[in-house]
Amino acid sequence: MKKLLIALLLLTIFTASCATTETPVPTPGITLAGTLRPYPSDTPTPTLIPTDYVSPSPVPSATATPTPIYYSVQEKDDMYGIAFRFGISPEVLMTANPTVNPRFMGVGTLLLIPITPQVETESTPTPTLTPTPAYPFSKLHDPVCYPDGSGGLYCFILVENNTDQAFENVSGTITLFDEESNTNLSEFAIMPLNILPVQTSLPMIAHFAAPVPEAYSLEFSVDVVLPVPDNDTRYTEAVIDSKSITVSQDGRSATISGQVGMADQQASAESIWILAVAYDSDGQVVGLRRWEAQAELKPSGSQSFQMTLYSLGRGIERVELNTEARPKTQ
Repeated sequence: MKKLLIALLLLTIFTASCATTETPVPTPGITLAGTLRPYPSDTPTPTLIPTDYVSPSPVPSATATPTPIYYSVQEKDDMYGIAFRFGISPEVLMTANPTVNPRFMGVGTLLLIPITPQVETESTPTPTLTPTPAYPFSKLHDPVCYPDGSGGLYCFILVENNTDQAFENVSGTITLFDEESNTNLSEFAIMPLNILPVQTSLPMIAHFAAPVPEAYSLEFSVDVVLPVPDNDTRYTEAVIDSKSITVSQDGRSATISGQVGMADQQASAESIWILAVAYDSDGQVVGLRRWEAQAELKPSGSQSFQMTLYSLGRGIERVELNTEARPKTQ
């Protein structure tokens, strides 16, 4: 009986070892960059600055340069500003420092900067955009792009609204064509504010992650643009007082400060955004930064703001500020 059980056991092991599982072989092809398209609604569009900290995924992990570069956090620094100072995306910087919470960085915190030192970069003059009269605003500028320190690419598309109608949720798609491999990548471009006011110019921004081909061309199209209804109550007006803008001697950064309050002294605002956009001497967008109020603004009250804006391209010639506020709902 014991010999019979051993024989059956060996037979079972032999049978299991002979069983195979057929593994499907992937078909080679080109994978295009996917983009989630938000359905236009009353909710704000996606923002460039995270409002809630989420631990960055450890895969893929950032690769340190042969000579690691570290930055010591200074007073009033934040992860977004530090990333733009070194020409990388905030996501890349957070991935390189997974144990650092961007909202609780103390003075003296050391951050690993995942870049390789390189000479100054200029904008890449390879756009192929041709605006069409179908757009309701007056002018859509050619994309202007700047390589970042991690091998990616930042692109800005300036939109001018010289009409008497404000627009909302302006967004589009920018496509990068690799001229050597004849492939393409597409990314979603959004405005850092929800509203494009009357007689105002604001940039849309898109980021291509590394690697970016050396030879490429660009095309851009507007996907969503909605008119803001007359007498719309979802937004209210904020005003900036005591504004101060100081550009560094080399033009690589600008410090902005001031006070922001309500145009209607009887109104409260549950949120206020201030967008700073930097331009070079040719009127090209070279950087942007958005400040967000951390508390409700009471009637007849004001809040101080301060931020540092960095150029991704040439020196900063001027900085324009725009505000957006939402009234407090009962």
